[in-house]
Amino acid sequence: MVVRLQSVHLRMILRMIKKMDHKQQITSILIELFTNPKTTKIPDYFSSNYIANTSQKTYHGHKIVSQWIKNLNQFLTDLKIEKIEFVHESKDTVVWIRTIKGKIIPTPLQNLKEGKVIKWEEMIVSKFKGSKIEEEWISSEFLGVLFSKTKKS
Repeated sequence: MVVRLQSVHLRMILRMIKKMDHKQQITSILIELFTNPKTTKIPDYFSSNYIANTSQKTYHGHKIVSQWIKNLNQFLTDLKIEKIEFVHESKDTVVWIRTIKGKIIPTPLQNLKEGKVIKWEEMIVSKFKGSKIEEEWISSEFLGVLFSKTKKS
């Protein structure tokens, strides 16, 4: 009975996601990732053929999404989405900017100021196939902002 209720509940959630517009889906998965970094809902929002394009590399699959939030949580505490701005939307594409804020967690291998708050923007172009994000192009200020907060000798 419990398994049946869980599958019914899962189907209801998937129907709700499909009824969301693309901006609502982006907002929903960001809230999920930042409140529950170990979420299992990534496949509900991202295509199984998901591609993330950055200036350094192109990534394939869901693993990059979970790895991204895991990495942020290793470097920062008190992570927050400070702002989401939707710049443009078409039938299958959304251009948007997210502003993220957090406190630096220093490690012996890093030369970072402990507890220093950093804030950066990322511009994303999200392409949807049906109700799922299929591909994104991501430009982030994170490393520039992070390294500008290193301790001065």
